[in-house]
Amino acid sequence: MHLPSELPPQLRNHPFTVAEARAAGLSRRRTRARDLVNPCHGVRVPATTQSGLMERLRALTAVTGTVVSYLSAAALWGFPLPASLADLAVVHLTSDPGRRAVRYKDVVGHQQSLEPGEIVAGVWVSCTSPLRTWFDLAGTLSLDDLVMAGDFLLRRRNPLTTVDALDTLLAGKRGKPGYRRAMRARALMRAHTDSPKETELRLLLTRHGLPEPGINVPIFDETGCWIQDPDLSYEREKVAIQYDGAHHADPAQRRSDIFRDENARDGGWRVVVLTQTDLDPLAPGMTPTAVTRVRAALQERGWTSEPARSPKRTAPAPPS
Repeated sequence: MHLPSELPPQLRNHPFTVAEARAAGLSRRRTRARDLVNPCHGVRVPATTQSGLMERLRALTAVTGTVVSYLSAAALWGFPLPASLADLAVVHLTSDPGRRAVRYKDVVGHQQSLEPGEIVAGVWVSCTSPLRTWFDLAGTLSLDDLVMAGDFLLRRRNPLTTVDALDTLLAGKRGKPGYRRAMRARALMRAHTDSPKETELRLLLTRHGLPEPGINVPIFDETGCWIQDPDLSYEREKVAIQYDGAHHADPAQRRSDIFRDENARDGGWRVVVLTQTDLDPLAPGMTPTAVTRVRAALQERGWTSEPARSPKRTAPAPPS
């Protein structure tokens, strides 16, 4: 069996266009050899190169000169996305307004102007910045999902942006598509969260008329020693709320959680531990268990809800 000739060094281990192959001296027959994969028209990738979303994006942007954007950029940045939108088979690419939008199978082409600061050039591809990606998703995500994505940008550990940068971006987007939804989300976003579930739980509680809890506010004992930073808490009532995800089922983590919560209880705190089951209503129209449990804990500590004077709700204050 005739083996294909070795590729020139500049074409190995990464996508290249057919034009680049011709310039390197490869024949048309060589570009159709079985050791090359054709991820899209006009692009070849060595079959030995690892496949996946990044390789596909790399191949598409190589031939189109576009910027990875919208849901594809969100996937690269690690945004929390609803399962219904986390379809990595569909790629989103943005072109300058003067150029024709990309048209390929399983590719959504966009045309819009991007400021230099709204593009991040990576080793393999260029994509929209975290902030620009978030703003672009204002027309796609629900309000709660947009808030969760925004809190993800402002998270406590390794944040992708700052509150000042967020406000600066929004100030320059007034009147643009998605601006109103983005501003509604901005009013509900909070910095220094640790997980999207913290955000989901916070929104759930406030939507059902409970006061807004603090986020990761440290608890200390009477000697000033640190006990824990509960996910959410009410300092006046001394109610701490912990959301336990799947990793809390690990035996070592579970022992740590028990020790953590017992120390808080010894310090006079009422600890409410919740899971995903508590966030989901048992049936349509029913109040989620998370709401009833937190409300009961607050009432045990003397909290009373004031009767609403008007059906209109006041939006929470913006994050500090």
